[in-house]
Amino acid sequence: MSSLYVCANDVALFAQRKIVGLQRAYVGKGPGAADARASLARLRRLGTPGSSWVSVGEELFDGLLELRLSDSYEAKALRAVAAALQLYAYHQQSKDRPMAMVETDGGSRSHRYSFGWSCRHIEYDKDKSKSVRKRMAALEGVRDIDGVLHHMRSLVELMKNNDVRVDYYLLTRDLFLMQFPNARGDVFMRWGRDYFTAPAQDGPEDAKANTSDDEKNEEALHAES
Repeated sequence: MSSLYVCANDVALFAQRKIVGLQRAYVGKGPGAADARASLARLRRLGTPGSSWVSVGEELFDGLLELRLSDSYEAKALRAVAAALQLYAYHQQSKDRPMAMVETDGGSRSHRYSFGWSCRHIEYDKDKSKSVRKRMAALEGVRDIDGVLHHMRSLVELMKNNDVRVDYYLLTRDLFLMQFPNARGDVFMRWGRDYFTAPAQDGPEDAKANTSDDEKNEEALHAES
């Protein structure tokens, strides 16, 4: 595997661990719930007037040096992590159930589910899902990460409204890879493939958030911590 894809996997696992921690605290409503809510609120404000990178420093930068990123990868990695965490912050907002597919080990799934797969779970009726495909096409047409984030936000809002989960490990990996011209096309090809080929009952039971899966995933998280 090339150094680019090794780095993409490391960056994805870095972001996923942060999201798992925030989700566990937020959904668990324990002593750390208030701090998790505050963290997610700061992440949602990132990039808006009056927001600050310093205010989200702990959420984004803590542990970054352990990745040992090269200068050529670090900026792109940070943009991918920031985008993934901000999207999760919107996705989880006001939801009592976890909206991220939770795995603490990036290699623990035999098959991972792309953002395109989650888009398909918003609405399976092709006539009713025209707006989803339109948003996906607009997303593919932009080149900068800020434009990508803008279009992805609208899709994540639809996912939140329909209780559709996202594999944030794979999403972070794709957000990193799409910043490289040689890898960008492969990312959108996979999203398109997964959107158009996923049958209604395809994939893990946690495509739609439900209570039994919440309990099962919490047990797995505590066992691997």
